[in-house]
Amino acid sequence: MDEGLFRNVAIDCGTLAIVLRILVTRMDAIMIPYKLRLRNFLSYKEPPEALDFSGMHLACLIGANGHGKSALLDAITWALWGKARGSRDDDLMHSGSTEMEVAFEFGLGGGRYRVMRKRYGKGKTKKSLLELAIWNETTLDWQPLTEPSLRVTQKRLDQILRMDYETFTNSAFLRQGEADAFTSKAPGQRKDILAAILNLSEYDTYAERAKNLAKSTEAEVRQAQLRLDELDAELGQRSHLEAQQQTQNVLEAQARLARTEADRDLLALQVQLGKLEGKQALQAELTRSIGESRRALTETEREHQQKQQRMQDQTALLAQRSAIEADTQQLLQARTAESHWQAVWQQQQKINDEKHRLEQALAVARAQVENDLAQARGQVEETQKLIRAAETLRPKAAAVTAEIQQLATLRQQQQQQREQLATLRAEAQSLQQESKNITLEGTRLKERLQVLQTETSSNCPVCKQPLGVEGRQHLQSEYEQQLESLRQQVRGLQQRQNENTAAQQTLKAALAQADKTLKQLPARQKQLAQIEAHLQQGVEAEEHLPALQEQVAHRQALLDGDFAPDLQAQWAAVQARLQELAYDAEAHKLSRLTLQQLRGAERRHALLQEALQQQALLSDEVLHLQERAGHLQQRLQQDEEKLAQLNQELASLPALQAKLRQKKQAAAAAHAHWEQSQAQLIRVQQQLQTLQTLETVRKEVAHNWSRKKIQARRYRQLQEAFGPRGVQAMIIENALPELETEANRLLRRLSDGRMNVQLPTTRQTKAGGVRETLDIIISDELGTRPYELYSGGEAFRVDLALRVALSRLLARRAGAALQTLFIDEGFGTQDAHGRENLIDALHMIKDEFALVLVITHIEELKDQFPVRIQISKDEVSGSYFTVE
Repeated sequence: MDEGLFRNVAIDCGTLAIVLRILVTRMDAIMIPYKLRLRNFLSYKEPPEALDFSGMHLACLIGANGHGKSALLDAITWALWGKARGSRDDDLMHSGSTEMEVAFEFGLGGGRYRVMRKRYGKGKTKKSLLELAIWNETTLDWQPLTEPSLRVTQKRLDQILRMDYETFTNSAFLRQGEADAFTSKAPGQRKDILAAILNLSEYDTYAERAKNLAKSTEAEVRQAQLRLDELDAELGQRSHLEAQQQTQNVLEAQARLARTEADRDLLALQVQLGKLEGKQALQAELTRSIGESRRALTETEREHQQKQQRMQDQTALLAQRSAIEADTQQLLQARTAESHWQAVWQQQQKINDEKHRLEQALAVARAQVENDLAQARGQVEETQKLIRAAETLRPKAAAVTAEIQQLATLRQQQQQQREQLATLRAEAQSLQQESKNITLEGTRLKERLQVLQTETSSNCPVCKQPLGVEGRQHLQSEYEQQLESLRQQVRGLQQRQNENTAAQQTLKAALAQADKTLKQLPARQKQLAQIEAHLQQGVEAEEHLPALQEQVAHRQALLDGDFAPDLQAQWAAVQARLQELAYDAEAHKLSRLTLQQLRGAERRHALLQEALQQQALLSDEVLHLQERAGHLQQRLQQDEEKLAQLNQELASLPALQAKLRQKKQAAAAAHAHWEQSQAQLIRVQQQLQTLQTLETVRKEVAHNWSRKKIQARRYRQLQEAFGPRGVQAMIIENALPELETEANRLLRRLSDGRMNVQLPTTRQTKAGGVRETLDIIISDELGTRPYELYSGGEAFRVDLALRVALSRLLARRAGAALQTLFIDEGFGTQDAHGRENLIDALHMIKDEFALVLVITHIEELKDQFPVRIQISKDEVSGSYFTVE
């Protein structure tokens, strides 16, 4: 929680109490399940249909341990909130599957909603999908409510439900062994249990955050105090820095004057030296020009020699003119022959390629025919196997069908026995009530008879009229006759009760035996379906066998005869074209050898033509090169004379350059001294400016120090407010009256109005003081006693009333009403009498809810529920359910 949120929650206790009451009393959301469909979720692979809760009021989920009873509730919570008993999404996926999906329809606030959550993919690429829709009564279809992202869709779903996962599991779901989790604790521990159920640990988190913020803020206060001390020490240096500033102003002015004089002397020397450096540039230009002239003269003389040598080579080449022209003519003839044979050879290669292609196509065609024949023969063999297998299954199908019919008859008999058992139970209750009435009447008669025998007065003990001795004897005889008549009635009722009990035991034994036998029915139905599927395959195989045998005969005839006639005709035509070409490999080889021998003739002919064209031109170029060499020698002599004169003028340049370097060093020293003085002045000025800034900083630090001290004090107050003695105590005090009222409303129904519960939060000590507690005081027709003095069925009624009241309290705090109750009852830990008490209690409170769903694995209890959801499991299809 950040600082702004703490500031927002800093309200007075009266306002907070009003807000809490508003939150507790909001009941505009009622979630009632309609349908549940799941695929590849935990032990469920692909159930054939959805689990329809419509029409259910009091129902039980029954099945052996590990068959998937609790997985159905996990599917509901995973669909709504993406959570299921602490498991990760990937752990919920059915083993070997790459995707899972749960669709859940529910009613809420007069609307019908459907949520579908899906997980799919492999490895690190797994993704989740969430879709939300509402039923439109006008268009009779689902209208999407899905948002652009899964997170936003989940937020919208939470707003609709008005309940998160923790609230649901602590209110609508009574886990096994938690019915007395509140009542069985010591009085001093019950407030902790109530705080946990009301999820007040969130306020502990707030208190811890306030504590941490207080610590950090107090540390900031101490840090700000240290910073203030540092700033005060720095601000004490102001007078010393102002004296330094005056001294540095004088030193900087002196250094600036020395820098100006050094710059003036340096400039005068630079002007004098600049004139000589201009002539130095002319000297460098003459030196460069002389070098270029010498290189040009050398290049001209070398080119003149090359041209003379070339004239001699051309004269020798012209002497061989006749031989060169003869070789050129022979080369042209050999080239024509080689071109002809190369074209013929290329045509032959194309025809050979086409021949190779046709041969490959013929091989592929034959292989295809052979492959089709093998496949057809394999299909015939498989079809014959199916026919033989079907013949062996017909007797087994008849036997399984007969066994299923027997089990169906047994199911009908079992239903009749259940009806008989219900009739006997009703009759037993009537006999028990009649026996109680007779016992009560006998007690009253015994009391009257005892009064008549002990009273000495002559008045009737009933009507108070006078009685004589004879009247007293007559009345006593009448009472004794009535008592004897009642005893005979009791004996008759006892005999009828014994007969009823024996009949119930006989029917229960028969029902239990029938249940064991009927467990075979799903397996036999599945076995019959598999056999019928194999028989149907045999019938279809008999129909397809003649056609398959005909295909085998056709393909064998095709393989034995002429296949792919078009390809074979094309191959023969290609072979004929090869013979017509008449390619001569020796003649082709001879033409290539001739071309190789005369490969230089063409170049010699080109050189000859070039010599004929350039003979006169070369002679002119030799004369031109001779004239150019003369001009270059004349210009070189003139430039060397000018360079000698400039060298004499530049002899004084090194001395001036040395003097310039000295002046530059002096000027640089003057500049450095001025810059140092100026830097020291600027440093002092910056320090004084920094002190001005520090004064502003000190004001800000002082303000922050004061503000942080106030914040730290407020955080400590919030720590106390959110602690056990603050808001948490107030919430518990406000919740206890509502909890007590709701528990008494249910307890009166469970005890026929005899019992009432009180939850006092204080107790008088022996020393006369008062200490905090949370006792459970129960009142009945015998008086008031603590919960710890009760046992058996009465204590269990108190447990159930308080636990359901806590569930409803928590649901209302979340803005919802508790209309659906899931109970993992823990019948296995109860004796027979305890189970009867729990069943009676469930029937008493069932009208409080739209749906009560009980989880149990005890088969003999399922007859106590009007609707039974039987959970079964096999290794092939996983878990599945049937509604009875």
